[in-house]
Formats: sequence, structure tokens, C-alpha cells
Amino acid sequence: MLKKEKIRLMTDLAIYEKKYENDVFKINKYYKSDYIFWHMMLAFIRFTVCFLICLMLYVIFKSDSFFYDINVNGIMAMFTKLIFHYIAGVIVYLMISAAVYSARYKRARKGMLFYATKLKRLARRYNYQDKENT
Repeated sequence: MLKKEKIRLMTDLAIYEKKYENDVFKINKYYKSDYIFWHMMLAFIRFTVCFLICLMLYVIFKSDSFFYDINVNGIMAMFTKLIFHYIAGVIVYLMISAAVYSARYKRARKGMLFYATKLKRLARRYNYQDKENT
């Protein structure tokens, strides 16, 4: 005879697997440091591409004044300022992305512990029922 609680537990587990398949189960394939490092590298690439696009747009819109006032000292000062803003932006963006992906990993680990607890409870129910039947 099927027990209602076992059926409810199996249904809850199936729904949980379907709902959190991308969030919990894929994240837990990685170690925390690997997961955060991988996403920080992607964040670095995204920031660099966005910075270069913004720089190109700025040069395009300011090209008339940019090419008329060319001098070596001005270009060096602008280049130094540009490097400073890039480095500061990368540092801030990487710190934010590390915090975000660390929180995501922590939330996924909690979800996996919840899932494991439900599986253990279901296994205990099966073991209890097997002992009753023998």
C-alpha cells in the first residue's frame, strides 16, 4: 500500500528538481572558488568590452574637437586619466560581481542541503516500510 507522505515527498522532490534545475543543480557542480573565479573572469571580459564600446562612442561623438586639439601632453594626460578610470571601474565591478556570485553559490548550497534532507527523509520512509513488510 502506498503511503500518502511518501507520495507527497516524491512529488515535492520532483517539483523542486524541475523548478531549481538551472539554479541549484548546475551551480553545485563547481567548487565555490572555481565558480566565483569563472564568473569574475567573465565579468572582467564584459566590463572591458563595454568600456571599449563606450570609449569608441566618446571618440566618435567628440572627434571634431579631439582631432583639432591634438598635442602630446594632452594625449598623455587623457591616456593616464583613461587608464585610471578603467582600473578603478574594473576593481569596483569585480568586487560587486564577487559578492553577487558568492551569494548565489551560498543560496544554491542551501537549496542543495534542503533537497538532500528531503531525500534522506524519503529514504527513511522506504527503509521503514521495508522493515514493516518483512
